[in-house]
Amino acid sequence: MKRNHLYVILIIIALFVPLAKVHAQILSNDERFYFNPLTDDITKRLPTLRVLIDSAIAHAPSVRYEELKADYYYYEQKTEARYWLEHFSITFDLNYGKWNFHDRDELTRIDRYYLSESIRDNTAIGLIIRFPFSSIVDRRNRINKQKKWIEISLAQRDINSRVVEREVVEAYNMMIQWQNYIRVYNEYQKFTMIQMRMAENQFLNGEIAVSEYTRLKEIQTRGRIEYQQAIAEFSKNYQILEILTGISFNLINVLR
Repeated sequence: MKRNHLYVILIIIALFVPLAKVHAQILSNDERFYFNPLTDDITKRLPTLRVLIDSAIAHAPSVRYEELKADYYYYEQKTEARYWLEHFSITFDLNYGKWNFHDRDELTRIDRYYLSESIRDNTAIGLIIRFPFSSIVDRRNRINKQKKWIEISLAQRDINSRVVEREVVEAYNMMIQWQNYIRVYNEYQKFTMIQMRMAENQFLNGEIAVSEYTRLKEIQTRGRIEYQQAIAEFSKNYQILEILTGISFNLINVLR
């Protein structure tokens, strides 16, 4: 019985592995994983504009820099508020050792010195208070200056946030605009292809001159170039949005 169970398990594995490979291949070729600018709407494939803006502001180095400056000035303000403590200090001295002296007897006035030696120790504790008038008069003004630096940094942060917001809106709208151009140029390219087929037949039949055929060919070539430029501009603004927002959309695996 155990051997029969083993055979059944091996058969199931043998059947499951090829099916899993086929399923993975189907998923990899699923049209939902590709973006076609001619039929798909990019606004339906990305987060809302508000979400993109909030994400870009949260990831903007310029905004983060001003927030860090505001924090720094806040600590500077606390330092200014405590600066008066620097004028108070406590000293402690402890001395111990041998002292050598050359003394003279002042009573007898004899011009003779005596060498003496003593061992002494002394301990001293003191409080030093130094309070300049500038620390009293200008203390509030210094604190207010640090508060203003905080306000300046926060105001600059808001300015930088507006700049980032404008950049996101511009890239978002330009991406939509260039997708519309892709569709327009695609239709134009189809028209020029039909036109060129007709022109080739007319040229072979001698109905149009070489100059007219060349002119039509130039129109077709210019249309193809504009179509490729539109795709490049669309992709560029798509990538700019990824950089600004810090989000990897992973939507456009194959742009066709």
